[in-house]
Amino acid sequence: MEGFVIGADIGGTSTRVAVCNLTGAVLGSAIGGPGNPNSVGLDGSAGQIRHTILDAWADAGLPAGSLGAVRKVVIGLAGGSRAADTAGFLRAAVPSEVQVAPALVSDLAVAFCSATPATEGYVLVAGTGAVAGRVVGDDLCERRDGWGWLLGDDGSGFWLGRAAVRSTLAGLEQNQLLGPLGAAVLELAGCADQVELLRACYSRPPAWLAQFSTLVSQHAATDPAAARIAAEAVRLLRGTLMGLEPCPHQPVVLAGSVLTQPGPVSDSLRAQIERELPNPILTSGSGLVGALWMGLRGLGSAPTLHPRLAGDGRLA
Repeated sequence: MEGFVIGADIGGTSTRVAVCNLTGAVLGSAIGGPGNPNSVGLDGSAGQIRHTILDAWADAGLPAGSLGAVRKVVIGLAGGSRAADTAGFLRAAVPSEVQVAPALVSDLAVAFCSATPATEGYVLVAGTGAVAGRVVGDDLCERRDGWGWLLGDDGSGFWLGRAAVRSTLAGLEQNQLLGPLGAAVLELAGCADQVELLRACYSRPPAWLAQFSTLVSQHAATDPAAARIAAEAVRLLRGTLMGLEPCPHQPVVLAGSVLTQPGPVSDSLRAQIERELPNPILTSGSGLVGALWMGLRGLGSAPTLHPRLAGDGRLA
């Protein structure tokens, strides 16, 4: 079985690429800089992906001249919808020696496939943003939310962080004694009062607020304000997922830092949907697992290769 598969997981903070052979053995991997075209532009994104592919190829100990043996390239890209309409982007994103056309897929599909070899199911992501989708094969067929911090992303890390700051501002405005959450918000922001906190928030990019999300989890057990925020996040995220009206018995994959790390939001949400849905509830793994698996599946590989990829520490 000769040939190789390249999988790429591209986001706003990093570009990750791995190479495997057709038996699912991971040969090399590499991490590059931000690759989301919405943040670095189309040319910057394509260049970052291409250079990181070459780094992963070198890490695998493969000569550049053997890139012609690549059988499949799968690029999971946040912000991929913009790139999908641009002629030449995908060709520029891979070294010229690669003969096959890359497949551009949603980062939601990659997250789903990181946890299961199933060809149909659902994914709920809550990281800095929040979105749910129905995945069929390599395609994202339906989605709910994912509208960004200004219009949506309900229950996301940004939403949690903003709620924590708003709760703190309300307490300060009403001259209330701040609880553990409010005190932690002021400490993390480096502020002493309402005026300083407002100034700090409006002098930074909106995503700055997401850093306060972890304070909600840390203090939900001891601070009623934090507990209320966590409970509301669970309600919103549940609503986003249930808006897809999940079919019974198909996998539901939870992804993103809010849902893959233990805490009041992830624990409560998982418990709720396990009670309500007769579906397997899974946790996403590395996006590289999903991208490589989609490539291998496209070449006819058996589902038994998925656990081999998922268990490879190089992809963590």
